[in-house]
Amino acid sequence: MRTTLQQVRRWFQAPNDATALQRPSHGRFEVQGADALLAPHNGLISTLKGLAGVPESHWQRLYQALLDRFAALVQLLPASEAHHHAGPGGLLRHGLEVAHNALLLRRGILLPPNASPEEQASQQDLWTYACFTGALLHDLGKPVVDQEITLHHANGSSHAWTPVSGPMPEGSQYHVTFRRGRVHRQHERIAPLLAPILLPQHGLDWLASAPTLLDAWLAAIQGAMEDAGPLGAIIAKADRRSVAENLAGGVTPQMPTTRVRPLAERLLTGLRHLITSGELPLNRRGAAGFTDEHHIWLVSKRAIDALLVHLIEEGQPDIPSRNSRVMDELQQHGIVVPNGDRAIWLCDITIADWRQSLTCLKIGLSRIWPDPDQRPSGTGVTIHPSATKPATETDSDEEGGTGASQNNRPSAPGLPTPSVPTNEADFPLPPMSTSTGHLNDPGSNDIADDLALPLPVDLNAGTGRDTDEGATQNAEKEIKQIEAGTSAAAAPTPSPHSHEKDAEAASGDAGKQFLAWLRDGLATGRLAINTPQARIHVIEQGLILVSPGIFKDFDPARWNHVQKRFQKLKLHQRTHDNMNIWTCKASGARKQALMKVYLISKNEISELGLTLPPSNPAVELLLMP
Repeated sequence: MRTTLQQVRRWFQAPNDATALQRPSHGRFEVQGADALLAPHNGLISTLKGLAGVPESHWQRLYQALLDRFAALVQLLPASEAHHHAGPGGLLRHGLEVAHNALLLRRGILLPPNASPEEQASQQDLWTYACFTGALLHDLGKPVVDQEITLHHANGSSHAWTPVSGPMPEGSQYHVTFRRGRVHRQHERIAPLLAPILLPQHGLDWLASAPTLLDAWLAAIQGAMEDAGPLGAIIAKADRRSVAENLAGGVTPQMPTTRVRPLAERLLTGLRHLITSGELPLNRRGAAGFTDEHHIWLVSKRAIDALLVHLIEEGQPDIPSRNSRVMDELQQHGIVVPNGDRAIWLCDITIADWRQSLTCLKIGLSRIWPDPDQRPSGTGVTIHPSATKPATETDSDEEGGTGASQNNRPSAPGLPTPSVPTNEADFPLPPMSTSTGHLNDPGSNDIADDLALPLPVDLNAGTGRDTDEGATQNAEKEIKQIEAGTSAAAAPTPSPHSHEKDAEAASGDAGKQFLAWLRDGLATGRLAINTPQARIHVIEQGLILVSPGIFKDFDPARWNHVQKRFQKLKLHQRTHDNMNIWTCKASGARKQALMKVYLISKNEISELGLTLPPSNPAVELLLMP
């Protein structure tokens, strides 16, 4: 009998017994064999075997061999310092969970996309193997670039170790610290270097036998999920589910019966991750935060916007839609130092000849960095809190600044404060192909749906079809339970080739052709704008194009090339961090969603000769990309 989803969840929610095999002595762990490391996860591995659906010899030769090598390599290393799966054995467990989620999603999808039934049948097992291996490898670069691992031998000698050197020898000990100043997401580049160490040679040969799949697989393990197509979408979604379950469903030592971590704890964990990973830069001109001897002062709207994006992208449940609600939660639990009865301080920040007045949240350094040695130095930064209280708790990071200070901001458009009436009907929302959008719906799944990465149409189109034998029906039921509500009405996909192209498009450049198609579609009303399924919205700062959906509407086969050529035109506004992609939040009375977008400023819109309707009040541009 197949294992039910409920049984698997009980395994996930059970205490992690990986650390019960040994306790660290003076911060050191014994190097163990693969059998001992995998023993606490036997139930999950049995489920993986059933989802793979291959003969025993095939399983042992390709799958179990990889699991053994993976466990021997990662040992009891954590997956992060202060975020998801941060305890001993976290990296191993996270890899297994992502592999499970990926195989569960894969069983409802016909791959490769747009192939004949004969080709899909012949490559079925190969694509399943690509999902499995990509899931295990996706975070494998973390011990290389994020962690400092010291190996101690029985003879008393010790030296630095990296996974590139191969597994640690049994009989040795190791301890782990995290590098300071590490670069966010740098670990994603390392996975191809470690693949030959982990994958059996015949497994690598098998993946290489399908060049198109190999290209997508390499993109996926390096974090380029949009370039990886359906394979990248599966692994990205599987990863976020594992992260969300670990952060939102963890059991705290103080409250053994608690299933969901308090919101304040998750908010603090998210802030700590954003700050220590460098996503919220500190102590420089235009930074998101500044430190003095005892406190960190976070630019209020920028930090809260980034925190909400981060939590929603992880799929965490019960996330507030208003910044003021987040600040209230932080204040009520003593995480921020209040300014009288308010959470916000008005501060004058000076670095050399740079000066700006900002609305900030004040948090003790010990909340972010419990270890005093890890705290950053605020040398060169002067912070003068003002005795004047800010007007509101939802001030943007520009409010309170003088005209001179405004000129020192990075060259990016001003950002509005949230303005979502609580008693109004929902405003038109953008497409939510991967989510119901009901974050607070008590009837939703335990695994929250993802709101940030639009998935290819294939991910939703394939569900409900048999992929192999009668056992697939149960897998599909599990997928539908997880995916409940995600098959929203597909956005319109007008064909780019059925419309006239102007003289500019005659050059053959895909970016200019796309621009001509966009201009014609807006002029004729053929392309929807500011509607629930629209890929185009007007906001206060200009025009936003939902990516990658708008490019897939134009050319489903070559959308990635079109997107790159569009970027070459340099019509879009780049973010504060010099990135191409912005994040927008669409909010209504009962739902919210995130969109990845390109922003075309009002000046560029005028030069393009476009006449646009009023702004969509439901869509707000966030600070972080």
